[in-house]
Amino acid sequence: MVAKRRGFSVTIEMVYIVAMQLTAIDQLSISLMIHSSRYARGLSRRVGSGRSLVAMRVLSNLEQAGDLRVGELAEREFIAQPSMTATVNRLEADGLVERLRDDEDARASVVHLTHAGADLIAAFRLRAADVARPAMEELSPEEIRTLDSAAPLLARLVAALESA
Repeated sequence: MVAKRRGFSVTIEMVYIVAMQLTAIDQLSISLMIHSSRYARGLSRRVGSGRSLVAMRVLSNLEQAGDLRVGELAEREFIAQPSMTATVNRLEADGLVERLRDDEDARASVVHLTHAGADLIAAFRLRAADVARPAMEELSPEEIRTLDSAAPLLARLVAALESA
């Protein structure tokens, strides 16, 4: 059997060969990437904010990391700097971020999260919790404890990846 997508053919044999070379940690890493991304994207779509996912991630990045340059935000989101500049310009026009002079380099500026931006992120997360609640309530107490234990581990993995 051959699956074709955008001119690239993948056979079952190719998938099997690659899968056989993966360690258990590799497989877990891939699974976490797939499922955590799908969870975050699916929840974000259901909640809605009237903003792009990139815009919401920019606000979240600023909340988590503090003030950042546009180039740093672009690197974190793996998008071109002109695209990030356009996103920041829209957020700034809406009063969700502001540009401040960079204390380390007077020629540069950093993007700063405003109170309105922080409020938007907080409200978005509360709505996300409301949307996720019915699915979470379907889990057993043991499954809830497992997820609760996994959350700090995911945070450590994210920190390790961001510092690498």
